[in-house]
Amino acid sequence: MGELGTIWRYPYWSDRRVRGIAADSNIDLSSRLQLGITSPALLGAPQLQLTREPAAVQRHEMALRLERSIGQLAVEDLATPPPARFVKGRGPITFAAYTRCYPEAAYLRQGSSKRKARTKGVVIHTHAESSDGTRVEICLFASIENCAGFLLADQAPAPGWSSSSSEIIEEFLAFQGKRTASLYDDDESIAVEILRTINNQGMTDSHVFKRIDSADCFAEVYHDVVLDHTRWNLEPCVDVPRPVDRIVIAAPLWVRSDGS
Repeated sequence: MGELGTIWRYPYWSDRRVRGIAADSNIDLSSRLQLGITSPALLGAPQLQLTREPAAVQRHEMALRLERSIGQLAVEDLATPPPARFVKGRGPITFAAYTRCYPEAAYLRQGSSKRKARTKGVVIHTHAESSDGTRVEICLFASIENCAGFLLADQAPAPGWSSSSSEIIEEFLAFQGKRTASLYDDDESIAVEILRTINNQGMTDSHVFKRIDSADCFAEVYHDVVLDHTRWNLEPCVDVPRPVDRIVIAAPLWVRSDGS
């Protein structure tokens, strides 16, 4: 018998983001190449012909193609200086439901003048340590609809949380970290506020609906800062087992686990 392969699960998959980045980068996700055999009209050796298979590419193959194409732009060892454009890695992953409280500015950017109702979202948290010992906290803001098979958009198993900083955070995310958040005068202060808000309010037992001991994640970075320790001393708190050197705010393309 042959060796059994790995069964991959995707507790989070953003098809829109994956296909958007692929389209922008001219990465073909539409079909596979398959080696076919045709017989010649006369007797002789079979001819080999490369044919394009019309079947849709499955998630895991799409992820591998995208990861190969992005290559070294996706930083795995965060010993390199910020900002990273993409980050990837493997570690403990925590999913928590939260209430998205959109500010007016977020909708003006999308071409709408109407303030929309609050909706449920997902915040995904993980942490890593780089080869030089840098301790990194990674905060991923995501759509609840992309937790297919684990969570339904209208049936969140945990109540969403919100805070007084929710609108500021959503405005910051709406502009993908390219615009300074109101009330926070620099890149470090908004990152610290986001991490504190997540850890003090979001990553509690009442809001967390899934924990995975070890999973892969791949994300597009909005904000990436190394903290000045003369200004900040982020001591361990909920879900953060050690002091923090660097904070990454990002949007996940996928979270992948080996069957858990």
